[in-house]
Amino acid sequence: MDMILSILLLPIVSYLALAGIYQLTLAIASQSSSNVEFNATDKQNKFLVLVPAYQEDHVIIKSTKKNLALKYEYHRDLFDYVVVADGLQEKTKMDLRRLGAKVHDVSFEKSTKVKSLQSAMNKYDRGYDAVVVLDADNVVNPSFLAKANHYLNHGYCAIQGQRIAANNQSIMALLDGFSETANNAMLCKGANKLGLSSKLSGSGMAFTFDLFQSIVARLEAIGGFDKEMELRLTSNNIYIKYAEDLLVSDEKVATYAAYAKQRGRWLESQYSFFRKQIKPALISLKEGKTDYMHKTLQLALPPRALAPFALLIMSIIGYWLHGTLFTIALTGFLANIASYLITLPKGPLLRYSWTIFKAMPALFRSTIGALFWMKRSKTEFLHTRHSLAQP
Repeated sequence: MDMILSILLLPIVSYLALAGIYQLTLAIASQSSSNVEFNATDKQNKFLVLVPAYQEDHVIIKSTKKNLALKYEYHRDLFDYVVVADGLQEKTKMDLRRLGAKVHDVSFEKSTKVKSLQSAMNKYDRGYDAVVVLDADNVVNPSFLAKANHYLNHGYCAIQGQRIAANNQSIMALLDGFSETANNAMLCKGANKLGLSSKLSGSGMAFTFDLFQSIVARLEAIGGFDKEMELRLTSNNIYIKYAEDLLVSDEKVATYAAYAKQRGRWLESQYSFFRKQIKPALISLKEGKTDYMHKTLQLALPPRALAPFALLIMSIIGYWLHGTLFTIALTGFLANIASYLITLPKGPLLRYSWTIFKAMPALFRSTIGALFWMKRSKTEFLHTRHSLAQP
């Protein structure tokens, strides 16, 4: 009986352990230095900054006011700041125009971020060199456009900036911020260090205008449009650069319920794209498209908040069953833990260690809850509301 149970569990444990070892590999790779030195360039690109805002009246005014401070480090004539207004109040739109933003009004039977971006690109279809995409709550560093200009002038056409947590007032926001930090290190910086494309985060992104226009016109995603963009870019041999000096603050989810809903949306899009792309990705290996294959395999990763719990349970089961199950499960568990210890800031991690430990059961339950949101997100865009809790 023990042997049968071990055989049944071995494929699951091996999958989780391989994901943990992969995660550790990226974490180690991320620790090498990445100083970027650019020579002075004369070209000043004109940017179209797009900010899709779905019923975000309570945050869009604040973020727009802060972001238009970009004019102090990048000439105001060289960028247009466009809020794609989906369901915003008329007063909000008037206030946005008063601040100096352009407002592109949209309305859809079923709203998605992709539809908003496509509509805006159909209207603002000429006169720009590059596009920046932000979320309604994002506040960028004043030098964001100036630095993005340097990356574009040095040949990068798809760039992901570094999203940093804007809030940590709740334990969930703190955990979500740690997750973002780990993502940046492993899936962005670590991947680049291994010669592979960074992940896209859905905001804090910059592209050459023609590339973004051609890619966004073909997007179909209800949720997870960033995943679809990653696949389309890498399938066309376009490298995604991670620029950790392009800083943008991003509000983290503050409650376990919001976390479950958001992760459910992300997981559904992740596994849906994996099912669709694995066959063409395998075929593309004949053409040497390893970056595309890597992006596709990334979509098969287990939920990162769930994997350590599952591996710990499997380690305990494996201990009583003996054999290789225990060794594989424990190796995967330790690889997961080590990847976070390597990538997360040591000071905050130590300071909040007991708080984090106490929050683990609730995080586990919320991750399980995310699995129940997956089905609903197939047909409905599950919007995460923001409050712009940053100063």
